Amino acid sequence: MRLKPITVARLFDIPIRLSYGWFPIFILHLFAMSALYLPRHLHHLRPVEYWILGSAATILLFLSVLGHEIGHALVARAEGIRIRDITLHLFGGLARFERDVTSPGAELRIAIAGPGTSFLYAVLFFVLNQMSIYVFDSRPGALITNYLALSNLILALFNLLPGFPLDGGRVFRALMWHLRGDPWEASRWAVRSGQAIAYTLLVLGIYWCLRAETGADIFAGSWAILIGIFLKDAAAQSLSHLRAMQSLQQLTVADVMTEPPTRLRPDLTVQEVVDHILPHCRSLTFPVSPDGRLHGILALKRLESISRDRWPTLKVWDVMQPVNPRLFLFPHTSLVTAHLTLSENGIGSAAVLDDQGFIIGYLTLGDIRKVMR
Repeated sequence: MRLKPITVARLFDIPIRLSYGWFPIFILHLFAMSALYLPRHLHHLRPVEYWILGSAATILLFLSVLGHEIGHALVARAEGIRIRDITLHLFGGLARFERDVTSPGAELRIAIAGPGTSFLYAVLFFVLNQMSIYVFDSRPGALITNYLALSNLILALFNLLPGFPLDGGRVFRALMWHLRGDPWEASRWAVRSGQAIAYTLLVLGIYWCLRAETGADIFAGSWAILIGIFLKDAAAQSLSHLRAMQSLQQLTVADVMTEPPTRLRPDLTVQEVVDHILPHCRSLTFPVSPDGRLHGILALKRLESISRDRWPTLKVWDVMQPVNPRLFLFPHTSLVTAHLTLSENGIGSAAVLDDQGFIIGYLTLGDIRKVMR
């Protein structure tokens, strides 16, 4: 069973989550800083002081990683893309978006925002490092800010390597998309480049481990192998997603749509829907259609925020989502466009209408995912 990440906060109305793989990395970094790195470079401090300084450095490092992903997310939001969440995991962080970008310019701006943020952090910590040396004459402050400046610089430069799923791979994809005009071909090039980077890291990691002369060499080689495996798997997933999206491009809504669930009358009470409709129809959404035309869609999740005491008197028309262009599709619409519409409309469902506006089918994100498998 795959454990879901833990939600720990919200920043800019974006859920911030921690995967379970993040915790051992946090503890390992804390131990390395507090028990190894700091005692080697700072002498005559009490053990508790090493752990306090190590905790501060560790927290600031992971806040820098979070800031990197926040950079992506805020630029994506400015491009009109909704952000699902940001998750910190074993090898860094991931900002998940509701949909893919629709232009190479948007892809470039979103991709470059993360490394750009890390470069800004590197400059900030470099300035603090210089102040620690020349203004405050603080050896601990200088040591930690130097470490954080270098870490952010390395994070930015590593992410600019031109292969998926790294930010540089998205920059590469945006440039290829702009030059060739084909997002699918650009994605294939970026994924292949990511696979090449992954295998390069694997080979280098194995070489470093075999030729290791110190424990540090073994650690660096092992870390390169782990990152290579992660990038290889992520590139494979990207390639699988790319092929799935290409398969959608060849299909239309008519190829996948199903019979609509029970059509509700707008004057039904919520209690009547719960008592008489739900036991016989397993659906999370229902079209509201008293005359064969779409008047809206009722999403059951809407009922979660409504007290049950109100169900006997509350009508369907009071809680349904009124009809708008994001709630219906046409049979000839491509599944790529349909997937985008359902990802953005907030309920993951839409009615399918004929040329006269009558309901002839229904489509959900679940129906599309079956085709993508």
